[in-house]
Amino acid sequence: MMVASVIATSCAHDPDRLPELDRRFYENLSTGADQQEFLHVKSSERQAFLEDKGLWSQWESLPKAEREAASHGEVEVGFHEFAVFMAWGPPADTQDRDANGRPLQLHTFIRCSSGPKRGRYVRSNLDCDGTSSETQVSIENGVVVEIVYPN
Repeated sequence: MMVASVIATSCAHDPDRLPELDRRFYENLSTGADQQEFLHVKSSERQAFLEDKGLWSQWESLPKAEREAASHGEVEVGFHEFAVFMAWGPPADTQDRDANGRPLQLHTFIRCSSGPKRGRYVRSNLDCDGTSSETQVSIENGVVVEIVYPN
């Protein structure tokens, strides 16, 4: 009985059951196969898994203030692109733009504003089961240069 309890708490088979920071890493894994593997990794081995995938070093290279803000879902102009991904997950859409001869990437993030997933960022507004809003983040040289709330 005790062994089953330890096994049940060391792995998570549902991303919503992961600790918040682990869920944010899960969402930023590049493939569905990596995500599924991450769900079966013991919590004590997750950092090594993330190191192998290159995500842990990206996280650690962020300034402490950005890591803390991203952990709380907060993003500001001047943050690194990876901090945005850790705060809000992967964008729903990305477009390459040219702003006065400067290459930019425009990421669009969708946030559920009602329904059971209220406050969560999702890949499609259909995932909200309610209403949603968009946020557009402009990235230049890997850094947030503008945040726009068009709705």
